[in-house]
Amino acid sequence: MKLPFGTTINDQPNYFIEKIWKGLTNLSAQMEPEYYRYLQRHLEKFNRAWDGDQYTEFLEPKIHTIRKDVGQIWRQGMEIEMIIDKGGPDEFQFAPGLSCQCIQEIRMDKEGSRAVQIRIDGRLLPEEGAHQFALNDGFQNAEDLYAYFNGSFTGKLIHWTSYKY
Repeated sequence: MKLPFGTTINDQPNYFIEKIWKGLTNLSAQMEPEYYRYLQRHLEKFNRAWDGDQYTEFLEPKIHTIRKDVGQIWRQGMEIEMIIDKGGPDEFQFAPGLSCQCIQEIRMDKEGSRAVQIRIDGRLLPEEGAHQFALNDGFQNAEDLYAYFNGSFTGKLIHWTSYKY
Protein backbone atom coordinates (compact mmCIF):
# COMPACT_ATOMS: atom_id res chain seq x y z
CA MET A 1 0.00 0.00 0.00
CA LYS A 2 1.21 3.50 -0.76
CA LEU A 3 2.47 5.38 2.29
CA PRO A 4 2.77 9.07 1.37
CA PHE A 5 5.26 11.45 2.92
CA GLY A 6 5.55 15.20 2.59
CA THR A 7 8.93 16.80 2.02
CA THR A 8 8.29 20.02 3.95
CA ILE A 9 6.80 21.20 7.23
CA ASN A 10 5.95 24.89 7.53
CA ASP A 11 7.66 25.55 4.18
CA GLN A 12 10.95 24.08 5.45
CA PRO A 13 12.48 20.78 4.29
CA ASN A 14 11.76 17.94 6.74
CA TYR A 15 14.41 15.58 5.29
CA PHE A 16 12.10 12.59 5.84
CA ILE A 17 13.41 10.82 2.72
CA GLU A 18 16.99 11.12 3.94
CA LYS A 19 16.05 10.17 7.52
CA ILE A 20 14.17 7.09 6.32
CA TRP A 21 17.11 6.06 4.18
CA LYS A 22 19.49 6.57 7.09
CA GLY A 23 17.37 4.17 9.12
CA LEU A 24 17.26 1.65 6.27
CA THR A 25 21.01 1.73 5.61
CA ASN A 26 21.69 1.46 9.36
CA LEU A 27 19.64 -1.77 9.33
CA SER A 28 21.58 -3.46 6.58
CA ALA A 29 24.64 -2.77 4.45
CA GLN A 30 22.69 -4.45 1.64
CA MET A 31 20.44 -1.38 1.50
CA GLU A 32 23.27 0.93 0.44
CA PRO A 33 23.18 -0.07 -3.27
CA GLU A 34 19.40 0.40 -3.17
CA TYR A 35 19.89 3.89 -1.73
CA TYR A 36 22.05 4.87 -4.71
CA ARG A 37 19.64 3.25 -7.17
CA TYR A 38 16.67 5.25 -5.82
CA LEU A 39 18.74 8.43 -5.57
CA GLN A 40 19.71 7.98 -9.24
CA ARG A 41 16.05 7.52 -10.18
CA HIS A 42 15.24 10.75 -8.30
CA LEU A 43 18.04 12.60 -10.10
CA GLU A 44 16.74 11.39 -13.45
CA LYS A 45 13.15 12.40 -12.71
CA PHE A 46 13.71 15.72 -10.89
CA ASN A 47 17.21 16.71 -12.04
CA ARG A 48 18.35 17.19 -8.43
CA ALA A 49 19.34 15.21 -5.35
CA TRP A 50 17.13 14.90 -2.28
CA ASP A 51 16.88 18.08 -0.20
CA GLY A 52 19.22 17.04 2.60
CA ASP A 53 21.46 14.51 0.90
CA GLN A 54 24.56 16.47 1.95
CA TYR A 55 23.40 16.51 5.61
CA THR A 56 22.70 12.78 5.97
CA GLU A 57 25.50 12.13 8.45
CA PHE A 58 23.94 14.70 10.83
CA LEU A 59 20.36 13.45 10.60
CA GLU A 60 18.70 11.02 13.01
CA PRO A 61 17.08 7.99 11.35
CA LYS A 62 13.31 7.89 10.87
CA ILE A 63 12.25 4.32 11.65
CA HIS A 64 8.45 4.57 11.74
CA THR A 65 5.57 6.89 10.95
CA ILE A 66 2.26 7.93 12.48
CA ARG A 67 -1.08 7.85 10.66
CA LYS A 68 -4.75 8.38 11.57
CA ASP A 69 -5.87 5.07 9.96
CA VAL A 70 -9.59 5.81 10.23
CA GLY A 71 -10.54 2.79 8.11
CA GLN A 72 -8.22 0.43 10.03
CA ILE A 73 -6.47 -0.47 6.79
CA TRP A 74 -2.89 -0.85 8.03
CA ARG A 75 -1.92 -4.39 9.05
CA GLN A 76 1.27 -6.20 9.92
CA GLY A 77 2.74 -7.91 6.86
CA MET A 78 1.36 -5.41 4.32
CA GLU A 79 3.76 -4.12 1.71
CA ILE A 80 4.71 -0.47 2.15
CA GLU A 81 5.48 1.69 -0.88
CA MET A 82 7.02 4.93 0.40
CA ILE A 83 6.13 7.80 -1.91
CA ILE A 84 6.07 11.55 -2.23
CA ASP A 85 3.47 13.62 -4.10
CA LYS A 86 0.84 10.85 -4.01
CA GLY A 87 -1.53 11.08 -6.94
CA GLY A 88 0.29 14.04 -8.45
CA PRO A 89 2.30 14.25 -11.64
CA ASP A 90 5.51 13.99 -9.61
CA GLU A 91 4.49 10.94 -7.57
CA PHE A 92 7.68 9.07 -6.78
CA GLN A 93 8.46 5.91 -4.83
CA PHE A 94 11.71 6.74 -3.05
CA ALA A 95 12.51 3.38 -1.42
CA PRO A 96 11.99 -0.28 -2.25
CA GLY A 97 8.83 -2.01 -1.09
CA LEU A 98 9.08 -2.94 2.57
CA SER A 99 6.98 -5.13 4.82
CA CYS A 100 4.99 -3.57 7.65
CA GLN A 101 6.62 -5.18 10.69
CA CYS A 102 4.20 -3.99 13.37
CA ILE A 103 1.30 -1.67 14.08
CA GLN A 104 0.97 0.00 17.48
CA GLU A 105 -1.65 2.35 18.92
CA ILE A 106 -0.47 5.88 19.71
CA ARG A 107 -2.03 8.70 21.69
CA MET A 108 -0.50 12.14 22.27
CA ASP A 109 -1.81 14.65 24.79
CA LYS A 110 -0.64 17.75 26.60
CA GLU A 111 -2.21 19.58 29.51
CA GLY A 112 -1.22 23.17 30.13
CA SER A 113 2.53 23.70 30.39
CA ARG A 114 3.29 20.02 31.04
CA ALA A 115 5.45 18.04 28.66
CA VAL A 116 3.80 16.19 25.79
CA GLN A 117 2.59 12.79 26.93
CA ILE A 118 2.87 9.94 24.47
CA ARG A 119 1.24 6.57 25.04
CA ILE A 120 2.09 3.57 22.91
CA ASP A 121 -0.30 0.64 23.27
CA GLY A 122 -1.58 2.35 26.43
CA ARG A 123 1.85 2.64 28.08
CA LEU A 124 3.08 6.14 28.93
CA LEU A 125 6.56 6.88 27.63
CA PRO A 126 8.79 8.69 30.14
CA GLU A 127 9.78 12.23 29.11
CA GLU A 128 13.18 11.12 27.75
CA GLY A 129 11.41 8.27 25.93
CA ALA A 130 9.02 10.78 24.34
CA HIS A 131 12.01 12.75 23.06
CA GLN A 132 13.60 9.65 21.51
CA PHE A 133 10.23 8.66 20.04
CA ALA A 134 9.99 12.08 18.33
CA LEU A 135 13.51 11.66 16.91
CA ASN A 136 12.61 8.16 15.68
CA ASP A 137 9.62 9.67 13.86
CA GLY A 138 11.74 12.35 12.16
CA PHE A 139 11.10 15.33 14.46
CA GLN A 140 13.50 17.40 16.57
CA ASN A 141 11.54 16.89 19.79
CA ALA A 142 8.16 15.88 21.21
CA GLU A 143 6.87 19.49 21.09
CA ASP A 144 7.49 19.69 17.31
CA LEU A 145 5.81 16.32 16.83
CA TYR A 146 2.80 17.43 18.88
CA ALA A 147 2.58 20.73 16.96
CA TYR A 148 2.69 18.89 13.63
CA PHE A 149 -0.41 16.91 14.63
CA ASN A 150 -2.14 20.10 15.85
CA GLY A 151 -2.52 18.92 19.41
CA SER A 152 -4.01 15.79 20.90
CA PHE A 153 -3.90 12.86 18.53
CA THR A 154 -4.91 9.20 18.45
CA GLY A 155 -3.78 6.91 15.65
CA LYS A 156 -1.44 4.17 14.52
CA LEU A 157 2.29 3.81 14.56
CA ILE A 158 3.47 2.01 11.42
CA HIS A 159 6.81 0.21 11.70
CA TRP A 160 8.99 -0.93 8.80
CA THR A 161 11.77 -2.05 11.15
CA SER A 162 11.65 -4.60 13.96
CA TYR A 163 11.89 -1.84 16.58
CA LYS A 164 8.87 -1.77 18.89
CA TYR A 165 7.93 0.30 21.96
